[in-house]
Amino acid sequence: MTTETTGNNTRWWCGVADLAGVSLEEAALGLERIHLSIADETFNVLEAIPVTRPVSEPVRLMHHGISRLSYRSVALLGRGLNAAAGFGLQSRP
Repeated sequence: MTTETTGNNTRWWCGVADLAGVSLEEAALGLERIHLSIADETFNVLEAIPVTRPVSEPVRLMHHGISRLSYRSVALLGRGLNAAAGFGLQSRP
């Protein structure tokens, strides 16, 4: 295997990692938006019911906070993978 082939192979894998990182980040953020909008429908119904109204908003805030933390952690992982791929591409001639 020549140096040129090895370099191209590394660039290819860095490109795959770059694509995977961007895809992971965008998918996580998109799913977060969908998840929260569906959850808001349920919380809006709970807010309309007098018995559940007092606890609806605190539970919504907790749910949304935990969901955002989870989805954005996955998005951050994707961004990190993307940055690592970019670093790998820059270190190559």
